[in-house]
Amino acid sequence: MTHVLIAVDDTEGSVVAAKTAYNLFGDDAEYTVINVAKDEPVYWGDDALGSGMAYPLAVPSAGIVGTGMAATMPLAVRPSYSPPPDDVPTPMDVAAQQAEHVVAEAGLHHARPLGDIGDPADAIIAAAREYDADVIVVGNHEHGWLNRLFTSSVGEKVLRKADTPVLVAR
Repeated sequence: MTHVLIAVDDTEGSVVAAKTAYNLFGDDAEYTVINVAKDEPVYWGDDALGSGMAYPLAVPSAGIVGTGMAATMPLAVRPSYSPPPDDVPTPMDVAAQQAEHVVAEAGLHHARPLGDIGDPADAIIAAAREYDADVIVVGNHEHGWLNRLFTSSVGEKVLRKADTPVLVAR
């Protein structure tokens, strides 16, 4: 039996990739659908700033590192760590939910949805090895030439590094 590993994210292209895999390999294949969340810590706190937001990091002579932070904003220092509330999903939970969403949207009801954390390309390749996948299916994202110049996509990294054949679906 052919084992197909389908790598997905939160785009519509993931559903297209899953449907394409099913159209090619049919009911006789075994399917695993994986979504990988980046391993980025989120610090929780009891104050208004700490409600699920990451604090900016101040590095001497480098300014503030973070998203959308003004250069003059001071560093917020937490005296102690408090874990997230129990009802807040972890990044792995969110990744698994996204995989489940793609499984449902693509009609692959007998597929195994997985969530993982880490570098997406490395996690996809590791899952292909762990589950003895015969093929990895990834979606294709249309990136502009400037974006491709500075960043490589997860699909490109999987194509370069994987020992398993990779199918890129559009």
